Amino acid sequence: MRLFGMIFIPLLVLGSLELGLRLGGYGYDTHFLRPTQINGQQYYVPNEKYSYRFFPPALARATLPFQFAAEKTTNSYRIFLFGESAAVGDPDPTYGFGRYLEVLLRERYPGTDFQVVCAAITAIDSSTILPIVRECAQHQGNLWLIYMGNNEMVGPFGAETSYGLRALNLGVIRTILAIKATRIGQLLDAMVRSLRIHPEAPKKWGGMEMFANNRLGYDDPARLRGYDNFKGNLEDILRAAHRVEVPVILSTMAVNLKDCAPFASIHTAGLDSKRESDCKHFFQEGVDQEAAGSCREALALYQQAAQIDPQFAELQFRMGNCDLALTNDDQARRDFELARDYDALDFRADTRINTAIREAATRHAGQEVVLLDAASALAQASSNGIPGLEFFYEHVHLNFAGNYLLALNFAEQTKKILPASITNRDKGNWASAERCDERLAVTVWDRQRVWEPILSRITAPPFTGQFNHDASLKIYESKLNAAKSLLNTQTPEQAQQIYEQALALAPNDSFLHQNFEKFLEAGENLAQAIAEAKRCCE
Repeated sequence: MRLFGMIFIPLLVLGSLELGLRLGGYGYDTHFLRPTQINGQQYYVPNEKYSYRFFPPALARATLPFQFAAEKTTNSYRIFLFGESAAVGDPDPTYGFGRYLEVLLRERYPGTDFQVVCAAITAIDSSTILPIVRECAQHQGNLWLIYMGNNEMVGPFGAETSYGLRALNLGVIRTILAIKATRIGQLLDAMVRSLRIHPEAPKKWGGMEMFANNRLGYDDPARLRGYDNFKGNLEDILRAAHRVEVPVILSTMAVNLKDCAPFASIHTAGLDSKRESDCKHFFQEGVDQEAAGSCREALALYQQAAQIDPQFAELQFRMGNCDLALTNDDQARRDFELARDYDALDFRADTRINTAIREAATRHAGQEVVLLDAASALAQASSNGIPGLEFFYEHVHLNFAGNYLLALNFAEQTKKILPASITNRDKGNWASAERCDERLAVTVWDRQRVWEPILSRITAPPFTGQFNHDASLKIYESKLNAAKSLLNTQTPEQAQQIYEQALALAPNDSFLHQNFEKFLEAGENLAQAIAEAKRCCE
C-alpha cells in the first residue's frame, strides 16, 4: 500500500493538473502538423506554434505555409523536404530549391501531381527536425529529402546558442523536450523564464548577430558533443524512414568556401605565450607581404605560422587566397575548407558534419538511403572547383543559380527512385534554368528585390567581424547595382505578363500570388494588388 501510494497518488495529482491545464486552454500544441477542413475535405497544415518548444516565444521561428490532403490521390507523388534555412530557401522561400525541384519534376513527368512539402524551418537544428520527421512519417510520403547540418552549433541546443542550454547530452535534450510536450512542462518552462535566470538572453530575434560573441575552438568539448548529437539524431531520422519504408535522398551540405572569410578566429587552446607570439609575428609579416602583392612570400610566412598554430582560421583563409593567386587550386580548396572547419563561429556545416552524413548514408545504403554529395556537385560546377558567390548569397544560402543546380542534382537522384508508372511519361530532358524561372515568375524586379536584404544582412555582425569585410561590402554593392541595372531590360508590362503566364499554369500557387501582389504594390497598382493579396489568403 505504501508503494502504491508513492506511485499512484503523485501520478493522480500530476494527471489531474495536466488535464486541468488542457481543459483550461493553457499552453500550446507541440505537433508540427494540425488537421483542418478546406471545402469539406481533410487537410494538414503546419502548426504555427510548433517551434515554441525549442525557442523562447519571442524568438519562435515560423513555418512556411503549406497544405496537403490527408488522403493522396492516385496521381500524387508526395516529397517531404527536411532541413533549415538553406532548405527553406532563405532569403526568399519562393525560390528555394524545393520549388525548383517541383518544377523540374512536373515539367519532365507530366500527369503526376508532384507535391514538395517543405517541412524545413529557419534556425532549427537536428534535435528540432527529428520530431518533424517522425510526425511526417505518418502522412504517406513517397520520398524524403534531407538537407541539414548548418545549425548544429547555433541551433536551439547548439554549443554556440544564445537562447538555451548549450550542447547538452542528447538524452538530456530529449528528456527536456518530452517534458515540454506536456502542459505541466510548459508551465514550469514559463516559470523558469519569468525568473530571468539568463538576463543576457535576447528579447527578440536578432539573426546571426545574436551569436557573434559565442566563440568556440575546434576541439572544444561542447562542440564535440554537438557533432555527437547530430550523428544520433541523423541515425534516428534514417531509422524512422526505414520503419515506414520511405526512400531517402540524404545530402551533404554545400557552403561558400571561396568568398566567405571566417567569422571569428581564435588560437589553439593551450598554446604557450612564446609560440603564440611567434605565430602572430609570422602571420603579420605574411599579411604585409600579401598586401604588397607578394603572394609567394606571404604564403611562405603563413606556412611558418601554420606550423605553430594551424587552427587559426583567418590564417588558413589567407593561405587559400595566396594559393588561388598562384593557381594552386587543389591546395587552395583544402585551405578554404580548413578555414571553414576552424571558424570559431560555426555557421557553416564543416568537414565533420559532412563526414557524418556520408558515413550514415553508407551504413543505411541497403535501406533505400541514397547519398547526394551536394558539396562536391557545387564544387565541380564552380570556378577553380571552389564554391563561392556564383552559387551563394553569403555563407550558406543559395542564390537562383545555386538553388536550380541543387534542385537539378536532387532531381537526378529522384529519377532513379520514381516508379515506372511515372517514368513511362518521361519527356527525356530536365527543364532549363530559364524555363524554371518562367514557371516561378522570376522577373528582373524580383532578382533585385531579393538582393536588397542580403546587403543589409552583411552590414551587421558577425559579417562585420570578417577581416575582409570592407572589400566584401564593395562586391555586394556591385552585385546589387548589377541587379538594379537589369531593371532596364524588362518593362513592367513584360514582368506582369511573366506572372500572369505562371499563374495560368499554377492558379493555386500561393507563393506566386504573394510575389505578384508585391510587384503590383511596388508599381502602385493597388486595386489589383489587393485582389492578389486576397487570393493569396484564400
